[in-house]
Amino acid sequence: MIGKAISLIRWALPLSYIFAFTPLAADTSQPAEPVRAELIAEQHSIQPGEPFWVGVKLDMDKGWDTYWLNPGDAGFPTEVKWDLPDGFTAGPLQWPYPERFENDSLVAYGYTGSVLLLSEITPPADLKLSEPVSLHADVNWLACNDACVPGSAQLDLALPVSESAPELNAAATTLFSQAREALPQDESGNVEVKTETDEIVMKFKPKPGTFQNIEALQFIPEEGEVIDYAAPQLFSIDQGEVTLNVKRLHPGGELGALKGLLLVSEKGSGIQRAIKVDASSVAPLSSSTPSHGVSGVGVALGLAFLGGLILNVMPCVLPVIALKIFSFVKLAHERRSVMLQHGGLFALGVLTSFWILSGALLILRAYGEGIGWGFQLQEPVFVVILTCILFMLGLSLFGLFELGTSLISLGNKAPAASKSPLLGSFMSGVLATLVATPCTGPLLGPALGFAMTLPPASALGIFTMMGLGMAFPYLLFSAFPKLVRFLPKPGNWMIAFKQIMGFLMMATVIWLIWVFGAQTDNMAVFVLLASLLVLAIAGWIFGKWATPTRRKLTRMVATAIAAALLLFGGGAAIKTAKISQGAASSELVAGEGGWEAYTPERVAELQAAGVPVFVDFTAKWCLICQANKVVLHSAAVEQAFEEKGVVTLIGDWTKKDARITSELERLGRTGVPVYALYPGHYGGMPEVLPQTLNAKVVQEFLGRLPVDKTTVQRD
Repeated sequence: MIGKAISLIRWALPLSYIFAFTPLAADTSQPAEPVRAELIAEQHSIQPGEPFWVGVKLDMDKGWDTYWLNPGDAGFPTEVKWDLPDGFTAGPLQWPYPERFENDSLVAYGYTGSVLLLSEITPPADLKLSEPVSLHADVNWLACNDACVPGSAQLDLALPVSESAPELNAAATTLFSQAREALPQDESGNVEVKTETDEIVMKFKPKPGTFQNIEALQFIPEEGEVIDYAAPQLFSIDQGEVTLNVKRLHPGGELGALKGLLLVSEKGSGIQRAIKVDASSVAPLSSSTPSHGVSGVGVALGLAFLGGLILNVMPCVLPVIALKIFSFVKLAHERRSVMLQHGGLFALGVLTSFWILSGALLILRAYGEGIGWGFQLQEPVFVVILTCILFMLGLSLFGLFELGTSLISLGNKAPAASKSPLLGSFMSGVLATLVATPCTGPLLGPALGFAMTLPPASALGIFTMMGLGMAFPYLLFSAFPKLVRFLPKPGNWMIAFKQIMGFLMMATVIWLIWVFGAQTDNMAVFVLLASLLVLAIAGWIFGKWATPTRRKLTRMVATAIAAALLLFGGGAAIKTAKISQGAASSELVAGEGGWEAYTPERVAELQAAGVPVFVDFTAKWCLICQANKVVLHSAAVEQAFEEKGVVTLIGDWTKKDARITSELERLGRTGVPVYALYPGHYGGMPEVLPQTLNAKVVQEFLGRLPVDKTTVQRD
């Protein structure tokens, strides 16, 4: 019924996907519209000041569906915008209860066949009787079958104004009556809602005689991101009171208000009714069991601090961090206050970057965007900008030119003589954070996943502790300058060290170009490489003719030419990234060695067939992920996969993929790497392996599976 539609859309429908189906509507071999809309009034005329009912009727072709107020895991709801005469007001749209559509682990709510969405219109009391009034509605919907097609209609309805009581529209009486029967009944006083850490518990006591034998009970919230739609909802009946346990999507945290429907099915008759749920505030089931204890938050804060500390030795951060240590060596003989300023500004740069990135992440997720930690490196434009910055820093470290106000602040002048080195310390913290975020690192995964379940203020606290952990060594060096004595003394080795860091910086550039290639195409990589050549020429001109030993006019001309080349090269790379980003295919490519591309449908298919599944959620911009591939593709681990009959899949998150983001959320993670071992039975929850792998760890988890020598047919 809804089939592939649910798997093709997640959270929101991308504009590119909408445009992809535009030619379909123009194809004369296809129906013009799978959905037809009509505006219907319940009565033939209206009276001044007397409310009346109208309905937007949607008729769907066989096999097509439209969506309810909360579409579930996919789609978007039908939207009605009224354009009414002056003085008229329209009440909220009244939604009949929806059907539930399932496709593997994804669930959606909507309508098939026909549906009437009701709204009460109130005319002004001083409405004149002279001529009919015209009502106008703009209606937008998403219709899905094996594909999804957005549709719209502009509907008009003219009704005469009369002093006498209006006659009912006989042709629509049955239609309105059936629609009202399908509206949720207001028995909110009989529904009690409580919350536990991972469940919502509802107690419903029907009025005597209203229901016979209840066969099934299901809760649907009006808003998304509340419950796990695919999880079974268990109910029990005790002395006429029904208790329903619903799994929360994000365990812990305060639930606040809760609105939705209880769908009730009666045994034998097949009758289904909807009960309105409207809890203005949801209290914990037990006051002694808070939704998330202080110990849980405390553990997450501790893990975030330790994880941030470990980020300092991650390969993607090491070049920047080493240069910061280098700067401390140069400051060894400065006053303690100067070192405190540098350490404090570096920490402030780290914290500011963490606050901006985490704030953007929380805001975008609040508006339904499927993103996770490290999301900025999923954008080719950001990768280009970071590549250009690190490339220019590498050239500077090789001595091609000197930047007195560079991000790393390597000038020979005393820090007290200029403000630029202080700015350099701040920017060092910013740069270190930008390249650190894709390296989730050990301990950070659970902390980040837990942070996403907390209120924004608490989540920001965890991100702040992560930033403090990363900045802690430099705060320690600046607060206790004597510790610098344990570092090597300044000398000629510093020049060699600086150049070695330049090579590490270029290695990082090569890695970023590889990431960029995975996000775009060969032509985009060629343009980026050509742009880097232009940037190198700009740096050479600046370093050769813009030095203080040159005449002022020469310096000005050289600086202008270098700036023009810099803008030209960087602008060309950014423009190409934007074009390639829009044209890049979102199809996943299977990995090497027989690894398949991850899809939720493939996991469900294999589990239903009794086959265990191992999924490597990875990204090319994650260096820990690449290091772990050595373990995953080792002979010992591959043999263990084969012995247990495990099918291996790759979930490549290098580019945005809402399906992978959703699964990471379900596993309590917001970033990669994540390694999940799904048991060989349908719907079984996976075990999540540690982020740092070795063969023994993988074999230990695989050892918990039963031996299965069955050969699995791979797609």
